Amino acid sequence: MAMGKCSLNLQRAQGTVSKRFVSVNVLLRAGSERPVTDETSNPKNDGDPAPAISFFSCSDPSFAALNFFLYCCDIAVQRAKTAGPTPVKFILPAFDGYVIRSDLYSQRLMDSEHAQRIECFCTPRQYVRAWSEEEAQWCGLFHIISRAMGAILLKEPQIACALTNLAMMEAEMANRLSCHALSERPIARQTVALVDVRSRVDSQPILSAAKALGIEMVVLGSPGHWLSTEQDRGHEAWFVPIDMTPDQGFPLRIIRAIENSGIKIDGMTSNLDWLTLPVATAAAFLGVPCESLEALNICRDKYRQRQASGDPALQVKRGENVTAVLNGTLEFPMVVKPSGGLNSEGVSKVSNRGELETAVDRVFDSRYDYVSRVDTINIEEYCPGPEIDVNVVLFEGEMLVAEIADDFPKAGDDDAESSNVFKESAMLYPSALPSDEQEKVLDSLHRTLLNIGLCSGIYHVEARVNNSRKEYIKEDGLLALRDAPSRPTSEEPSVVLIEVNARLPGLMCRAAANSTYGIDYHALHLLISIGDSERIRALCQPFLKGPQYWCETCFITADRGGVFKSGDLGEKLQRDRPDLACHVSSSLTYFEGGEVIPPLEADSQPWIAWFLVFSRVNRQDLLQKVEMIREAVTVEFE
Repeated sequence: MAMGKCSLNLQRAQGTVSKRFVSVNVLLRAGSERPVTDETSNPKNDGDPAPAISFFSCSDPSFAALNFFLYCCDIAVQRAKTAGPTPVKFILPAFDGYVIRSDLYSQRLMDSEHAQRIECFCTPRQYVRAWSEEEAQWCGLFHIISRAMGAILLKEPQIACALTNLAMMEAEMANRLSCHALSERPIARQTVALVDVRSRVDSQPILSAAKALGIEMVVLGSPGHWLSTEQDRGHEAWFVPIDMTPDQGFPLRIIRAIENSGIKIDGMTSNLDWLTLPVATAAAFLGVPCESLEALNICRDKYRQRQASGDPALQVKRGENVTAVLNGTLEFPMVVKPSGGLNSEGVSKVSNRGELETAVDRVFDSRYDYVSRVDTINIEEYCPGPEIDVNVVLFEGEMLVAEIADDFPKAGDDDAESSNVFKESAMLYPSALPSDEQEKVLDSLHRTLLNIGLCSGIYHVEARVNNSRKEYIKEDGLLALRDAPSRPTSEEPSVVLIEVNARLPGLMCRAAANSTYGIDYHALHLLISIGDSERIRALCQPFLKGPQYWCETCFITADRGGVFKSGDLGEKLQRDRPDLACHVSSSLTYFEGGEVIPPLEADSQPWIAWFLVFSRVNRQDLLQKVEMIREAVTVEFE
């Protein structure tokens, strides 16, 4: 690597008051024969009393931290003509312990305003020794590099000097690295079985989290699963083929597959609704942690969920006269939904008895097998209040995480649309509901989960708030949750349950929680499956100052079917509108170029893609950015 001459200025700075980490600042300047010692690079009032010291050590073992340092030197050379010193932070342990998660710093500092590149140098479960004051007095630069757990290359300073940027990065680290990085006790190597039917894009994050946690994975799936070939599998997981037919013998096939593999497992999990019960049945037989089978049965039955929440509902059995079921307890408009289902298929809002009978027939005659095979249908009174998605982490009955997102109105909510589509249109984090209403939501849903019998797991819960002080109002062409102009003051807000899903939230919701709050549901999902209390509680800590930005999941749909021409819409936005793409944390396009999108049906509108859009300004700015992205992203067909 051609770096030219590069002088080094090193400044030491202690981390947060809690001493969860120690950071060492390094300033790299190319093309100088002497170290940087001028007052601009070492201001007296920078908030750090440590003096700037130069190091010229030339010996160090070859490993990732050294490679990262050489990369930073190369960047310093590239920046030499346009910028001052290149700032780098090395992160060192503040106490002895075992690494809880090897990629913690890159995971928690995702989308940092100040970081250009973040790398972690530890291995999972590794023992590290605390950086001591005595050590700091005699060590050289390359000794610091050899002891670093991670490092951050800061972005090129635009206005402020490099040390000001380092101070801002330090403040951000104090906020974001609020969880414990180390365990006082050794962390045992454990193995988790994942029963999986999802695609690579959905399952890969779980395997990546397992690698960072030092958890071995064995994946059970159909013979054609993406992990079934050695090339795809690599060193990520063992793969065990299994017949995934969802029949009564499925749990037994899971048990036999594990026993015949000869692999001792410590936990078992899945990532899809219909898998939870058979997987838990197998887990109970094999003696690894699992939820109550009765509780998981309730999670597959929306009528029993309503009984647990105390919200009124009626149930119609196949062949039963729906009119005879109505007993005057519910008023129109009503919502009709299959007692079990997927993706809001079969859900309808009805305003009279005729529409009710038609909606019931539509469910039992649905073209979707997972809808038409249900034997019962729920009828619930429609709640016009704002809908919310709540992702909850329970452990031993305690609610450790609960984040609320505003779930924007669906086409089926609008009487003028005459639509049966209740698929998500947008989700915005964090919620704009008043704080007291949010507390009421969390209290109510926590009680419901416990009433169902759930104890430890991640649950995706949907609900509405009746008589909320907020409602969706369009202003300046932008729909948003705003102050309701005409709420009856005598009626208190109340929470109405829609459904409880005993599974991980959707991929876009997981990505939003990870970047917005620092909560990685993939890692927690695995740790709960083995009952690792210490690491669960450590990684359930959100950022100290709350969400790092406002974030919205922007869904892209098409108005017709055909041969998809656009290709990856995220890459296309990056090429065409980099000014907008810089506000996108992540994206996913569900179809590839040349793939056929089926003709649209009256009750179905598939997502073409989603974008996770963020703003650090305010909600209104976020809504404007989302609208600009919607206009910029075009879905093209051949």
